[in-house]
Amino acid sequence: MTSRPQIILEALQVRSNPTGTGRGILDLCAALADQDRGLDFSVLTTGRDMFKDLEGRANWRIIECPRARGGAFRKAWFTQFQLPGLVRRLGGDLLHSMQFLVPLRCSIPQVATVHDLAWLLYPETIGEPRLSYYRFLVPRSLAKVDAIVANSRSTASRTADFFPAAAGKIHVTLHGTPRWVGDRSCPEVLPGRGSVRPYFLFVGTLEPRKNLTRLLDAYDSFLSGDTARGMPVDSLPDLVLVGGRGWKESRLRERVAGLKGRGRLKMVDYCDLDELWGYYCGARALVFPSLDEGFGLPVLEAMAAGIPVLTSDRGGTAEVAAGEALLVDPENPEEIAAGLARLAFDGDLRNKLSAGGRVRARELSWSRTAELTVAVYRELLDIDQNKKGLPTGT
Repeated sequence: MTSRPQIILEALQVRSNPTGTGRGILDLCAALADQDRGLDFSVLTTGRDMFKDLEGRANWRIIECPRARGGAFRKAWFTQFQLPGLVRRLGGDLLHSMQFLVPLRCSIPQVATVHDLAWLLYPETIGEPRLSYYRFLVPRSLAKVDAIVANSRSTASRTADFFPAAAGKIHVTLHGTPRWVGDRSCPEVLPGRGSVRPYFLFVGTLEPRKNLTRLLDAYDSFLSGDTARGMPVDSLPDLVLVGGRGWKESRLRERVAGLKGRGRLKMVDYCDLDELWGYYCGARALVFPSLDEGFGLPVLEAMAAGIPVLTSDRGGTAEVAAGEALLVDPENPEEIAAGLARLAFDGDLRNKLSAGGRVRARELSWSRTAELTVAVYRELLDIDQNKKGLPTGT
């Protein structure tokens, strides 16, 4: 091993217009690059543009892998049969697959990131061939790697439950508040939004795991429920869904059509971060009752914007919220509807959640995530930073 070990970061999952997992990978890479950690890094990607901020950084290089582009089987072929050779040619000392699928024949220490286990908890929400791909390769990958990093304690606990043999090599590297939020603040007046009714906001890929059918049922119940009766129509919040279309989105069309026909629902495709921030700042609340999230970045994005949050009472979202959100059973539309009513009409509750959420968003830092991740690398490479004179990152 050279005096500066070579860390290979397999970031092939990051696509243009990244969502939660992709953004988490980008934020971790940026945090790792914030200071010299006594390590050299090579990032493997299907497109250089996603990592352009790292171009030219000392001790960093971006390696484009066009053969990994495409569907699940093409990526699996590249990972298993081409990635090991590429790692050798790059002089890698450690491979960090920044998702839970790794090459099964690789001679250097390996780390895998587990972002969530939705494919095990809710297999009906995962399309084929991806589900079969996961069922075959994930157990083998987690058995192969030397260390597993989990984005939350919830994810770590579930990983240990499903894969008890891997429990001893799991490390929690809790994610931080998305870096794109930075020091943004919400303007007093949002341009072009003065005439818009108040609205609840959902942010995320429009896919079954996000529990949108139940959310739409709950919202419909809220509009017609006892709490809303007698209220002026224009005082009831609309519902705005922001996110790319996901697998089986067509199943939502019937529910979507009814609400859109009544003028109560707006759907926005993937939008740039400035526009997304505007939607956060203008919202009455974020409503995010996902069936399962390993972490739940929209929760922290909303908290950073100072808007209250309704989210699930389980998994990563409850852990991230840390008591500063309104928690509901995501499988109970009546409970979701009651939560919507509370957030619509209880100003004191909204103010309390808004203040607590801002504090929570400031507590979670990607710098800390990077420190914890580098500590895993050093342990596997048997690096004593005190003897080697390597920076500790603390």
